[in-house]
Amino acid sequence: MECDATCLINVFLAFFALVLYGIGSYRLYIKGKGAVLILGIAIFIDVVTAVLASFKITPTVQIPGMVAVPWNSVLFCLHVAFSMIGFLGFIALFIYLLVRKNSACKNWIRQWQFYGLLPVWVIGELIALVNALLKIVKGVRLFELV
Repeated sequence: MECDATCLINVFLAFFALVLYGIGSYRLYIKGKGAVLILGIAIFIDVVTAVLASFKITPTVQIPGMVAVPWNSVLFCLHVAFSMIGFLGFIALFIYLLVRKNSACKNWIRQWQFYGLLPVWVIGELIALVNALLKIVKGVRLFELV
């Protein structure tokens, strides 16, 4: 198992995006300023992280003998579904906010994104972060354990 400090690049970027999504979502919920900008930055960092990891531009922990995507793991499928729902939901919300302006955003949308969309995305992202940290620290994938 090869791992050095550069393996933490994706973890750091994902955690940073997680924090920004939380701040942006909360600011939108309370009708605070800068919500659209913060959500836009979070989406940009999320896209950059996905591209860097998918094309192996940034290093990841390689565990010998594990090359297959664990589609048979319920936890992996939950991660993929929740992360994708959250990611695409935030992109749709961001586009909506750009078109309609933050001030014209309906209260039910503010509540939906804070109490529905954000928790779904956070669950999907936390599964990925715990998996990445377990690979770095213990050399095992969370998806193999659960």
